[in-house]
Amino acid sequence: MNKTLIALAITAALPVAAVADVTISGSLKSVYKNTGAIDTDSSLRVDSSEVLANGMTATAGFAITADTDDDTENSGTASLAGDFGTLTVGKIDADGAFQAGDIGGAVADTTESTSSTASSVYGVHFSGTAAGLTIAAQVNANTGANAVGTTAAVAGTAATGYSKYSAGTTAKTKSTQISATYEVNGLSLGYAYASADATSANTSSHNGIHEGQSAVGASYTMGDLVVTVGKQNLSDSATSPDARVSATYTIAADAITIVAQADNYPSGDYQLNMSYAFSDAISISSEVDKGKTTTMVGTYTEGDMTFTVAKQDDNTTDASISLDYGNADLTVGRVGERAAGSLGRAKKAEYSHLTYKVAF
Repeated sequence: MNKTLIALAITAALPVAAVADVTISGSLKSVYKNTGAIDTDSSLRVDSSEVLANGMTATAGFAITADTDDDTENSGTASLAGDFGTLTVGKIDADGAFQAGDIGGAVADTTESTSSTASSVYGVHFSGTAAGLTIAAQVNANTGANAVGTTAAVAGTAATGYSKYSAGTTAKTKSTQISATYEVNGLSLGYAYASADATSANTSSHNGIHEGQSAVGASYTMGDLVVTVGKQNLSDSATSPDARVSATYTIAADAITIVAQADNYPSGDYQLNMSYAFSDAISISSEVDKGKTTTMVGTYTEGDMTFTVAKQDDNTTDASISLDYGNADLTVGRVGERAAGSLGRAKKAEYSHLTYKVAF
């Protein structure tokens, strides 16, 4: 018999190890301002997924991100999903389990700063659903450097734009969160609990979880009208906020969409969002809040080009022209002056910019 045929026969008889699907992706974004500053951010991510013999799916991901300030960060996440639910280990949402049960929206999402950057920590997260009942639980790892003593003061800088810690702030320890929600005939009920601050990057002026607390809430949908109610109960503060009641009504007719929302807390807020598409190429949207603070955005699209003009609620105007080249994007624009913010954020000057981003 031909030696080649014998070798092929032996190879075919041998067991073949399963190989997980692997995806490699990344991006590099560079922004040049007329002030002379160049800000470059890059990321590289590897993801893999495999269906196991028992029907469960195992996934894993690893990411490397870096920016101009040499702030390099490595993060990894692994998960196992099946009929029992999904178990995730590694980098997770800082308050994911709590927010899953905050049906009434009583507690804002936990963020890293006043810029509302989503906060993440290392920990373990689980979620599962059965017969309309969904439960979630997670444990955040220690968020303080040593989880003992106090942290040093870190002043706000041009890069961070806010004061991350105050001198004498107690280092945070691990946080445990649990939640449960139940849905039936348009009615959703929820309960959430957190044992401690979700992340040490928060201060009392930021959104999110700053101490042990619980939240209860309900939401009811009646066609285009959604009514929610939520109550936050703090464990350390002497007084907890009042219950939050919100109603949202949405009207969609042809090219126009109107969303009206009213809240009783914190000060009887209301807002009106409107969008109108004149054609496939031209659209305009506007948001009017209590106190007549208004934003308006106009967009014009022609082929690979998109032109955008935005009037912000501080009466400044942003404008940009973007060209879409598939995996590459080029943007030229002008950003209006921004007022000084809280927590030491400095006033931001008006500037022009050239932004180039490549992704794969």
